[in-house]
Amino acid sequence: MSEDVNKWLEALGLGKYAATFAEHDVDFRALPALSEQDLKELGVSLGHRRILQQAIATLPESDEALSESQSSSDVSLADTASLAAWERHPGERRPVTMLFADITGSTALTEKLDVEETHDLLYGATQKMCQALENNRGTVCRFMGDGVMGMFGAPVASEYHAVDGCEAALEMQRAIRDYGSEVKASYGSELQIRVGLHSGEVVVLTVGEGEDVEYDASGPTVPIAARMEQIANPGEVYLTAATQALAASRIDTETLEPVSVKGVSEPVTIFALRGVRSAEEAVTNAARTTFVGRRAELNQFMGMLDTCIEEGHGQTVYVRGDPGIGKTRLVEEFARAAAEKGASIQRGLVLPFGVGKGQDAIRSLVRSLLGISAGSAKAARQRAVETALTHGWVGADQVVFINDLLDLPQPTELRALYDAMDNATRNEGKQAVVSTLVTTESNTQPILTTVEDVHWADTITLAHLAALTKTVAECSALLVMTSRVKGDQLDQSWRTTIDGSPFFTIDLGPLRKQDSIALISEFIDSADPLGERCLERAAGNPFFLEQLLRAAQEGSSESLPDSIQTLVLARMDQLDSENKQALRAAAVIGQHFELDALRHLLDDTAYDCRGLVEHHLVRPEGLGYLFAHALIQEGVYASLLKGQRRDLHRRAARFFGERDPVLHAEHLDRAGDAEAPCAYLAAARHQAGQNRYERALQLTNRALEIVPDTESFALRCLEGELLRNLGSVPESISAYGRASEVAVAEVDRCRAWIGVAEGLRITEEHDALLELLKDAGVLAEAHALSPEMARICQLRGNVHFMRGEIAACLRANATSLEHARDAGSAEVEAQALGALGEAEFARGRIISAYGYYHRCIELSREHGLGRIIAANLPMRGHTLLYRNDLEAALNDCRSAAELAAKIRQPRAEMVALVVGSYVADMGDPTVGKEWITSCLRIARRLGARIFEAISLEHLGRFAVQEGAHIEAERLTQEAVTIVRESESGMQFTGSKVLGALALVTGNPDERRSTLKEGEELLRSSAFGRNFLWFYRDAMEVCLQMAEWDEVNRYAQALEEYTSAEPLPWSDFFIARGRALSAFGRGKRDDATTKELKRLRDEAERLGFNVAIPALDEALVSV
Repeated sequence: MSEDVNKWLEALGLGKYAATFAEHDVDFRALPALSEQDLKELGVSLGHRRILQQAIATLPESDEALSESQSSSDVSLADTASLAAWERHPGERRPVTMLFADITGSTALTEKLDVEETHDLLYGATQKMCQALENNRGTVCRFMGDGVMGMFGAPVASEYHAVDGCEAALEMQRAIRDYGSEVKASYGSELQIRVGLHSGEVVVLTVGEGEDVEYDASGPTVPIAARMEQIANPGEVYLTAATQALAASRIDTETLEPVSVKGVSEPVTIFALRGVRSAEEAVTNAARTTFVGRRAELNQFMGMLDTCIEEGHGQTVYVRGDPGIGKTRLVEEFARAAAEKGASIQRGLVLPFGVGKGQDAIRSLVRSLLGISAGSAKAARQRAVETALTHGWVGADQVVFINDLLDLPQPTELRALYDAMDNATRNEGKQAVVSTLVTTESNTQPILTTVEDVHWADTITLAHLAALTKTVAECSALLVMTSRVKGDQLDQSWRTTIDGSPFFTIDLGPLRKQDSIALISEFIDSADPLGERCLERAAGNPFFLEQLLRAAQEGSSESLPDSIQTLVLARMDQLDSENKQALRAAAVIGQHFELDALRHLLDDTAYDCRGLVEHHLVRPEGLGYLFAHALIQEGVYASLLKGQRRDLHRRAARFFGERDPVLHAEHLDRAGDAEAPCAYLAAARHQAGQNRYERALQLTNRALEIVPDTESFALRCLEGELLRNLGSVPESISAYGRASEVAVAEVDRCRAWIGVAEGLRITEEHDALLELLKDAGVLAEAHALSPEMARICQLRGNVHFMRGEIAACLRANATSLEHARDAGSAEVEAQALGALGEAEFARGRIISAYGYYHRCIELSREHGLGRIIAANLPMRGHTLLYRNDLEAALNDCRSAAELAAKIRQPRAEMVALVVGSYVADMGDPTVGKEWITSCLRIARRLGARIFEAISLEHLGRFAVQEGAHIEAERLTQEAVTIVRESESGMQFTGSKVLGALALVTGNPDERRSTLKEGEELLRSSAFGRNFLWFYRDAMEVCLQMAEWDEVNRYAQALEEYTSAEPLPWSDFFIARGRALSAFGRGKRDDATTKELKRLRDEAERLGFNVAIPALDEALVSV
């Protein structure tokens, strides 16, 4: 089939794209689905995109026709290829809008510049003019002197060609105005353009073929457009009544005097173009009735707006009321009033169903703040991020969050960072981005942010709204939210999260009678008996009243519906069959829908929503449409028979199948399809892969509601995983327990038990964990499950490590590594490497530990495993200390601390800071004190008593270096007390802390007894740092007390402990202890002096400043 596409492209003169189409698997089945953006991303130029779109439109639709077309392709394509260009592309009549633009002021430039300079300047201007044409779906036909002729509505037809022409003309004027300012500043001559527009029928001609194809137009429309340009003033856009009529709902114009045009008998009415409104604004203005009533509420808002603008501090307004009571209409009036006072209007809408990518309230709000449309392509969103960074709207550390909010993939390095964060950190980071954007924009102009229908908001959205409520209180911004009374979620519990920020509630009641009469007057004479009947029936509900009046306008007024539901159906009955069917299909998609989805449900690629818009049932919203009111969508949906709903939901599910996993699943669910649980499982995994665990859990829970227990295993496991990631560990254990109960296969039961064990590891229920792993291990071995065996061994190794059973820990993790490699699991392999590093470190094999940590970190970086990096980076830094590479050690610790702070993992940050202080202890007590003081703050906040003790110990070490002996002893004694009170503290770090106490204590007997206790404790300790630091401290204490034999004994003990893997760090302190001991005994020979000098030089080179004073003292006395 790809060969047929190649021939088809060749016949169109576009053979150069054949390889690209083949590379991206574009065949005849895919061609009809290609969008404008798809063709752009394939690298197809503008002109060629138009040719392809026109050719695609003529392709046969049915499979049979396509088959017949392909079977005869050799003959037909060969015949086509032999035709001349004019035969293949004859002229055709098309309704278009023609644009003429010409540069004024170029003569003055020719007098000041040479030919080449003039050409370059004018070429730059025409390029900008052409760019404006192409940006607005226009086609450049030809260049004429210093001007350009363009066409809209051909070669690709568009019903909006007049609006496109107007938008292009204004963009052209803006571009040349900016360009002309630069020219004037450089050359003193002004450069401007005149632009003329006229709409009508022309004959469109295609000239040339292949890459050289061009388009032209002929007919009376062309010279009239040219005449508009000729009479326009420089800097102006003139258009005819024909163009004005076609674009009337979208443009603002000023009527000018009629002019005579050659060949036209009557003077032609002309208009000056003043502006183009958005489609949404145009329809809103046209569809909305005059605002009536609510004066008190509007006055309250205006007061808050004025105060916000004057004082630079805003507040939140909460509009609450029953459906149809006028919440949205009031908020629109708030927005209109705020816009008139120069405020920027930003909008978000909470939808109950059918929320596509980027369409939830917060993501819509972010796109609005960044000035990008809801349906913007990936490239546009990436440019928005770059712009935000360039202008300082967000910080570099916030890019990872804004990528998530804009549905952009994370680069590998940021993916690792984002993966390392816990869920709360990610959510807080996104909230901070939204707040930053609002605050930043409010610095240039006031902001009104509206979020409607909060009664449908989920917990994530509610948290964002709480953060926004606090934000607007501190900047020139107002937040307006709406909610139905039933389902109001901003209760007292939510309000406690806004920290007392200003919050004003408006409860809307029915319209007053006189206000309802004013609304009736918009439709009929208020004295008409029909008006009285409508007034009575609506009971002050403005939506009900307006819909009653519209229903009366559109049909019989003999009987009025007695409820909103029947009213909606009466309105629907006024539609023709095509639009009625469309309205029903749209209601199935949801309150917000895209035209492509609706066309798919209708199986009608030509359908547009004009009829529904004209009947005020839907309105344009971004790149799609929104029901004029939620009640309309609800009413239409409720009118569908169950069978109709199921059929339409299945159609919708097929449409969203590859586009949006969540909508695919939700539509299958509403269709009652048996595949819905599987679709929810896929959608939840997709959300979890983007670290959106709350949303993933919502989808999983819904699937569990509808899936039979016998088929719920995978969903139960996912539930357990998501709950663990969200910090709900007991609930996670229960979920995996339920999964093991419904598991049929032994393989599944094994996996569920491992999930339970993961939770038991966190809750430190080690006996239960090991008992469970026995059973899981039997099943994993029986079925040769390498990934599961790897994780089982890892979990066992963790328990052994916590119990100080290092040999067993090493065996378990070595086995885990083998299984991980067999399974090809980078994550489990990295975890095993880190665990092996930890075990080797614990038994004093620091060089081996470094190797494992290093490989673990590199593998994790390669695969973006941020959490594993955060856990192991400070430990690699710790090993680098004992390799005497202080600079690299500090770099690792600094990077680890920064990473942990970014991902808000305080425990990981605490570990990095404490290891950093170990390194700084060697040479820079000032830096060391800063690091360990920060560690102490975190330890006390977390209640981590052992780390509190370690922090106090090192503060004592730094105090004694500074000569503060009393303070040093107090701090270290406090550390010892905490360690003694801790259940495992003495085993974990007891000897190290006791060594520090002996170092800072002045009493010799206390020093000896402390060293004795510390040495005895080493017999039961399995943690290498205790041996390394205790023996070093013991040597130092004995040197100070001139107990030379003890110095040598401790040096020998340290040497024996590290004999399996000698360390540069321990070798230095062993040699230093022995040299100073020899010197203390009176040995003053050349060899001793030479060794002392060597050690002194080595200490200075390494940055071991703590070791230098005793060496200097000895050398001075030589």
